[in-house]
Amino acid sequence: MEIGCDKNQSFSNISINKKIGVDPIDGGTHRMTSDKFFLNNHDKFDIIFIDGLHEYSQVMRDIKNSLNSLTDNGLILIHDCLPNNIWSQITPRINLNWNGDVWKAIVECRTYENIDTYTCIADQGIGLILPRKNKKKLILKNNNFEKLRYKDYFLKHEKYMNLINHQMIDELIKS
Repeated sequence: MEIGCDKNQSFSNISINKKIGVDPIDGGTHRMTSDKFFLNNHDKFDIIFIDGLHEYSQVMRDIKNSLNSLTDNGLILIHDCLPNNIWSQITPRINLNWNGDVWKAIVECRTYENIDTYTCIADQGIGLILPRKNKKKLILKNNNFEKLRYKDYFLKHEKYMNLINHQMIDELIKS
């Protein structure tokens, strides 16, 4: 399943029997918001790719809804987790190259006991969430994630994002 298909850049390149794409404007198979889709969804998915509205609160809803629609050994992927500069992470969008504040959702997920969260250094940052015990739980004094600032991310992104490279993905999924 893909949330936020835009013009099917990713969706059309995946060749599998069952795939669902949700986008309120263009692409995919379902023309609606992800919130509306999840209200009536009873399917389970092995992989869910979140690339919809790049705003912290929406990404958190998509993550929570996706966890409820994920198979036991499934995987959630989240695009745009590593903004290159303050301008690409400002919400609402002011820049053509826009990551939004997706990174805040990764930081919050890193504090949960029941999901294991990483960020792959690839293509604007790809978040990986596995439904299992957190192997490297992030402990923060301030848990007001929405109030995190780009300065926090800039100074602590290695700690916050639990960075990995693409060679580590297979091992992480199997472990």
